[in-house]
Amino acid sequence: MAKQKFGLGRGLDALISGASEVMASTQQQASEVPTTLEVAIDSIMPNPRQPRRAFSDDDPKLLELSASIKEHGLIQPIVVTPLSDSDTNTRGANGWFADNEQSNAPSTNAIRYQIIAGERRWRASRLAGLSKVPVVVKEVTAQQMLELALIENIQRAALNPIEEALAYQALVQEFGLTQELIAKRVGKDRSTIANSLRLLQLTAKVREALIKQPEHFSEGHARALIGITREEDQVTAMSKIIALRLNVRQAEELAAQIKAAQDIDAALARISPKLRRSPEIEDLETHFRDALMVKVDLKCDTRGKGTVVLHFNNHDELERLYSRLVKREE
Repeated sequence: MAKQKFGLGRGLDALISGASEVMASTQQQASEVPTTLEVAIDSIMPNPRQPRRAFSDDDPKLLELSASIKEHGLIQPIVVTPLSDSDTNTRGANGWFADNEQSNAPSTNAIRYQIIAGERRWRASRLAGLSKVPVVVKEVTAQQMLELALIENIQRAALNPIEEALAYQALVQEFGLTQELIAKRVGKDRSTIANSLRLLQLTAKVREALIKQPEHFSEGHARALIGITREEDQVTAMSKIIALRLNVRQAEELAAQIKAAQDIDAALARISPKLRRSPEIEDLETHFRDALMVKVDLKCDTRGKGTVVLHFNNHDELERLYSRLVKREE
């Protein structure tokens, strides 16, 4: 195996472009200056707060990275935080280890680490057979771990829209961050954070399509469906968008039609039952229309009092109505 080449002494901003700006407060709160060293790969554990959920050892891109690391070594260090023995035991008991990773951890009392950023590089290094990897060690809080992992993944465009939205949701729900503060931390507009979080209002099948079929069902398509309240209507619209290869504008038009129909249904549902048209009235109106061959409006209140309105479009229709209703009586 080729001699490993490590990029040492470069600091966090060289590892995560722009991190020093968007994470200024996080950098100030860290208790130690980051250091770079080489540690056993089996002493490193994955981050349970990793925003990226989709990892597979069969991923062609991961295999490609592994081959590159095998040839040239891991050039970009992994960012980690040290774990205490209590942290290690607790996190293993909670099932935070994937792919039997707990069994690969050393049995000695050596320092163990948890990944803040670089899990994909760590997995590729394991596939490449490396025994040691370069790391940047940082003392961070759980919130800082999530923020740094989120920043790295966003800047590498490594997250799908749902993974990104779930990470923002965790910052809001678990750490009480506002959308404005999240936007500042990750270097985005507040409206971008808000629109991302709104994706979590979509039904599970629609979210799954956004993850698995991004070439036919994009984030723009998904946002168009957010205002559709009925889950079955969301799924129907999503299926039509994919089947007909609709663009985002066409998806918005389809969603507008569905929302308009929902508004009509909601308005009808608010009408007093006494004023609703009964099936009997509907049936009578149909019989009038078939017999007279013109449009008929039949209105009747609960006491049986009402009106019958006959519509005609020309003189011939009027003559026909006269013949059927008046001459017959003569």
